[in-house]
Amino acid sequence: MNGNPFTEHAGVWRPVTGIALICLLGILGCGGSSQPPVQTEYLPFTPDQMSALENAKNAEYRLRAGDRLAVDFKYEDDLDSTALLVLPDGRLTLPGGIDPVIARGRTVTQLDSTLTAMYARDYLNPELSVIIEDIADLPVYVFGYVRRPGEITLERGGMGVLQAIATAGGFDDDATPSETAIMRVTPDGMMLRRLDLSHLQRRGIPDVAALDLQPYDIIYVPRSTLGDMAYISDTLLDTALSVTQLFWDIYAIGEIDKVTTLYR
Repeated sequence: MNGNPFTEHAGVWRPVTGIALICLLGILGCGGSSQPPVQTEYLPFTPDQMSALENAKNAEYRLRAGDRLAVDFKYEDDLDSTALLVLPDGRLTLPGGIDPVIARGRTVTQLDSTLTAMYARDYLNPELSVIIEDIADLPVYVFGYVRRPGEITLERGGMGVLQAIATAGGFDDDATPSETAIMRVTPDGMMLRRLDLSHLQRRGIPDVAALDLQPYDIIYVPRSTLGDMAYISDTLLDTALSVTQLFWDIYAIGEIDKVTTLYR
């Protein structure tokens, strides 16, 4: 994949371009602005992370609860369906008297093969296409000294860093908001940014860092002054998240156009 894998397109987020990122960083931390200070650095991937990243470049999107699908039949128009929702338990309810099928965790290719085999019991040569109409909301992660650390849903209309932390229950009593860090996977390595969120709270300044919040960002609120950023990054990716799964999810979303429609 060329470039950064996140922009927003057809309801799917993908990585921002380098120019947009540079402009945004300029808004956040340059030119004597009254905005809170932002320190940014890039850490190269470790050999293990590079290996995981290389494997993830072949990622194919796996369906999730909340995805909406369509099934288009070549000959059986009365079976065509749209807005089929993958339910929280992973099932997909289908037309034509077919039993519900587990869709969550399957690729479009796998689901297509399963549906073709199921419909072949009652229909001759059931040629069909599985189409992803829309994907479920994507996550960001909030770890450290917040009350409910873990994965939260990134709202499509935009979510600020403070809003994300509030969704995770807010700062713990021992948190140090002035040392909040945001981590993001980029083609050049892990981008790490230190944000002084106490500055935002104290002066009531709008959370301009929200303009840059992207799916799969990792927000970390420490207890005290951050130490070496490489250590923080490696520790989080080793203990709180599976770096292999993180890379896979990011690249699968970046390749979503290639699996939106499958024609047999």
